[in-house]
Amino acid sequence: MIQRNLIPYYKLLESLDDKTKKGCKKINIYSIFDFNPMVINSYLEYYLSKKKYQSSIFSSEYDQMHQEIISLKKNKKFKSCEILIIGSDINSKLSNNEKELDFYLSSLIECINNVLNISNGKKIFEIIFWNLNSLKSSFYNSKNQISRNEKKINKFNNKLFEMSKKYKNLNILEINKISNYIGVKNLYDDKNYFNSKIPFTEQASDQISYELSHLINTIYQTTKKCLVLDLDNTLWGGVVGEDGIKGIQLGNTYLGEKFKDFQKYVSLLKSRGIILALCSKNNFKDVKECFHKHPEMFLKLNDFSSIKINWKPKYENVNEIASELNIGKDSIVFFDDSQFEREQMKKFNCEVNVIDTPKDVDSYIASIEETGYFNQRFQTKEDKKKLYQYKIIEKANNFKRQQKDLKTFFTKLSMKMEISKINEINFERSVQMINKTNQFNLTTKRYNPIELKKFLSKKNQISLVAKLKDKFGDHGLTALAMVKQKEGSKNIFILDNFLLSCRILGRNAENVLLNELLIKLKKMKVDYLEANYIKTNKNEICKNFLNEKKFVKIKNKYVFNLSKYNHKPDKYIKVI
Repeated sequence: MIQRNLIPYYKLLESLDDKTKKGCKKINIYSIFDFNPMVINSYLEYYLSKKKYQSSIFSSEYDQMHQEIISLKKNKKFKSCEILIIGSDINSKLSNNEKELDFYLSSLIECINNVLNISNGKKIFEIIFWNLNSLKSSFYNSKNQISRNEKKINKFNNKLFEMSKKYKNLNILEINKISNYIGVKNLYDDKNYFNSKIPFTEQASDQISYELSHLINTIYQTTKKCLVLDLDNTLWGGVVGEDGIKGIQLGNTYLGEKFKDFQKYVSLLKSRGIILALCSKNNFKDVKECFHKHPEMFLKLNDFSSIKINWKPKYENVNEIASELNIGKDSIVFFDDSQFEREQMKKFNCEVNVIDTPKDVDSYIASIEETGYFNQRFQTKEDKKKLYQYKIIEKANNFKRQQKDLKTFFTKLSMKMEISKINEINFERSVQMINKTNQFNLTTKRYNPIELKKFLSKKNQISLVAKLKDKFGDHGLTALAMVKQKEGSKNIFILDNFLLSCRILGRNAENVLLNELLIKLKKMKVDYLEANYIKTNKNEICKNFLNEKKFVKIKNKYVFNLSKYNHKPDKYIKVI
């Protein structure tokens, strides 16, 4: 949880005007609560506007949760929504009757199942449900009764989390964490409930809505890949070149502990698959000595995939970092305490995401978290291996520089490609690649988990993912291809998706994947494969791919004649 100052409700209402909504992404939200959601909806609209969303929030009738869910398909407001929020407050509904609690919990599960059944149909939407908080102990007259009911609520919450693992469009807002953060006494306001059926305090409504806005942001915003950090007065207090190792603030003191805590947070981002890079105007010898000899240093130099310690302009160093890591500059987040460096970055590298670093180190973590740049809905095996994968890229690049030409490099690299269908094991990674890959992506067609499952359920489709390995290690699942039968034609298929991770660009992997796809189509006696290149601001690299692969442009489509296709194995990549 992020510590913030409470925005009074009356001030919040003053700020909700049309000016805050210009240029924002529009989203429709339908909320079904068993209490009055007026205050929560207002705070949610405010926080979403701060994240550049223009939200239209429609609410169900008061205390009509079951009736609303039963009739959802017929609801006109629901038909246009992308987000469905279901909020239930257990304490405003129950007394000391245990049977009443049992009925309440079972009916909630029934409601959620009904909504999930709808989501498996044609309607595609995201569901947010908050888990149940503890019952007020004042309702009960014995410790045993409290214990029994707590177990029931915990059982419900555990079941809810298991359902969220199965259904990727079911997101959980953990109301218990909010309760623990602000305190149970600050969660409820009986006067509010008696007067207007709003069970929560203004502080609780503010915090609930803030966390909801974060959750919604993770649904729409693509996670950034790399955090570029300064050193002096960013990872430690003071200037190492002037103050020396013993003079910087890191651990042991009040201020030093704050910087150490920030390093722990950065390390946590790394464990979630975020690439770390250093960009500092310093002498490398001083920095290296500081990392190796300072007893309170939490991060290590080998935690960083790219290190630029020199006196060059930082916007130039960031260009080199992007090139070394083979990632787009729009995937980079720049964090530096110097306003001058931030303004330079904004001016000369406008694609880079620059965080306005606060003056107080206390707010460093909050300033990063509030952007939502590194929020993840799920973490794949590839995310956990990011540092390892970029280390083997670095080894390969060093090896490449030692070879006399590209052919020699490819021959000695001993590349192998493992191709498989999209299945339960690689499904989450497939969704991630479809929604995050921009540079080598022919169509940039996006699929959420439900849409991809629908595609895979069709009979006449082929969906492949590829894993590339070389002498230095395993790059993981880094390529994907999807084709489907053209409506009304048995012998024509359409290339729906074809993409390649930037990590393996320049290895000829795209040609090998396409060849394997063409082999499968020819075995199915398909005559033609239709394809299209949809230009974006980021996929210029694959502009000529279809022409190079002998697709013939006919009107607005590229067509490949499979009857003329003769497969030749790649010289440098072995398919296993």
